Amino acid sequence: MTSVLPKNMYIDTHLDTLWQMNKVDRNFHERSEPDNGHIDLIKAKEGELFIGFFTGYPNDNSYSTESMLRKWIEFANEPKNEIQRIISTSDLKSHYDGWHDNKSVGAVLHFEGAAGIDTELNRLYIYHDMGLRSMGVTWNEQNQFATGLDGDPLRGFTKEGFDLLSAMEDLGIIIDVSHLNDLCFWDVVNTTNSPIIASHSNLRGVADHPRNLTDEMVQAIVDTGGSIGMNFCNAFLSTKEGSIATRDHVYHMINEVIGLSDVNHVHIGSDFDGCKVPEDIKDVSTMTSFFTDLQSKYSMSDADIRKIENGNMIRVMNDVWKS
Repeated sequence: MTSVLPKNMYIDTHLDTLWQMNKVDRNFHERSEPDNGHIDLIKAKEGELFIGFFTGYPNDNSYSTESMLRKWIEFANEPKNEIQRIISTSDLKSHYDGWHDNKSVGAVLHFEGAAGIDTELNRLYIYHDMGLRSMGVTWNEQNQFATGLDGDPLRGFTKEGFDLLSAMEDLGIIIDVSHLNDLCFWDVVNTTNSPIIASHSNLRGVADHPRNLTDEMVQAIVDTGGSIGMNFCNAFLSTKEGSIATRDHVYHMINEVIGLSDVNHVHIGSDFDGCKVPEDIKDVSTMTSFFTDLQSKYSMSDADIRKIENGNMIRVMNDVWKS
């Protein structure tokens, strides 16, 4: 399969739909109310969502992780949801070959935190066999492997955490750095050899929030061949008092990342279903117009807008998964 797909087929590396649907009684295959879900099958087709990384959260312990996995299995196996699980590069190709017929939703299982995995890593191999292909080692918490933003800023990866990173690379699980504290971020950069992603992070220099990345972090991700997923969460788009986040804030973030590197290392990691987003984005159904307006605003070529929509993450998936 080509490394860049046609326009308007977009990949999103952070969707909290499994978690949100556990809180709200709704069906994925039915259109959700405006304030009751950013993602459903109908809206996804309208926004031309090609592949989403569906987040398993919370992962506080093995019980909560496996409870979430049961929901994932039910979600992915419900025929009405029109979900196509993506676990390999061959799945990418077959999903593309059939996508224009029905615009089914490609789904990658992503973990937001590894606290439910034992330090012997037995569960990691089981979860990988169940389809886990992308993972952040922590949420904001501190766990047996590493430290998130709310933990000790002087605590990096543990020995067991470095073992986990090595096993993730061996298995072909994409490493996500979005919730790590700064010390753990650099531990990942300094010890891994695969492309890494920030699945849903913006720029700290534009919006001064610890969940965002410094310019040096962006360059480090670029140097791995990875990519940064722009987060639509209002709190990470604008930290200035009285400033209301809009889609223009996202456009500015994208343009700043391109200015720090080039167009080959930025994509969308919306955080849909996990936060409040700008009113002029609303939900996934607006994403086709989102990209059309982005291309127009910065006079981007078709080739460049396609990289942001899908090509940059397809490159990462091909490089990490390898098969």
